[in-house]
Amino acid sequence: NMVTIKPKEGAAHLFRWNPVQRELHRRLERQLELTGRVRAIILKGRQVGISTYIAARFYHKVTMNLGNRCFILTHEDPATQNLFGMVKRIHDKMPADYRPQDTSNNANALEFGGLDAGYKVGTSQSTTGTGRSSTIQLFHGSEAAFWRNASDHFAGVMQAVPEAPRTEVVLESTANGIGGVFYDQWSRAERGDSDFEAIFLPWFWLPSYRREVTEDIEFSAEEREIQQTYGLDDEQLAWMHAKNRTMPGGKPGVICPLFRQEYPATPVEAFQSSAGDVLVDSMRVQEARSRTIDPET
Repeated sequence: NMVTIKPKEGAAHLFRWNPVQRELHRRLERQLELTGRVRAIILKGRQVGISTYIAARFYHKVTMNLGNRCFILTHEDPATQNLFGMVKRIHDKMPADYRPQDTSNNANALEFGGLDAGYKVGTSQSTTGTGRSSTIQLFHGSEAAFWRNASDHFAGVMQAVPEAPRTEVVLESTANGIGGVFYDQWSRAERGDSDFEAIFLPWFWLPSYRREVTEDIEFSAEEREIQQTYGLDDEQLAWMHAKNRTMPGGKPGVICPLFRQEYPATPVEAFQSSAGDVLVDSMRVQEARSRTIDPET
């Protein structure tokens, strides 16, 4: 009710939930209730509002409790500036009665001395020791599939979060091929072999990813097959048709691998598409999962 955000376009306004954020919130709160802490790894489509939600969630936890320290790690400097800028905007625009006094406010830290709480930020490309010496209660790892020195960061800053109640670790990313630390962690979470919960958030859950269907759009057989497989309406299909054409390799009616990576419909599609040629197409896998075989035939 009091968080101000800067949307993709237009003026800043109070936070308004979208369906993707609501689903993520539900999953995190359920895990918190069941286990007493949060460990989540999120595979997502681009710009569905995950970073905004995590920024608001963690600001609430940092400023409404004593001793909570948050660390944000991103894949590159502009992303770090963007995410930390989001947090600072929330802080600056917060009503005075709910805005704690900051005792340090610079490019890399936001401290609330009276609460013994605050933020620090780092970039995976700058150093392999980022956050290693800290004790952290809340950790946001952004675009973790693109971290440089990912193994070192998982062994360093990730281990700075104690196995204690109310601690939260949220890793989120679009896919970046089969293999690597993020892919391995996602695979373990899907199998149930780790404390992390695997959460997939497809692009078509976001209501704004739709477009008016005009007379000049002619959907291909491939696009109609995708529509049927995932239950899309024509406006969602028109958005996909237009967005695909803006991407390298995107042709009218032929959905390119880059679209499937950046805006996946399933986890299999995200990782397979970013890996290049594969033996089994991800949509065939989804179709097979959706079918029911009559045991008598």
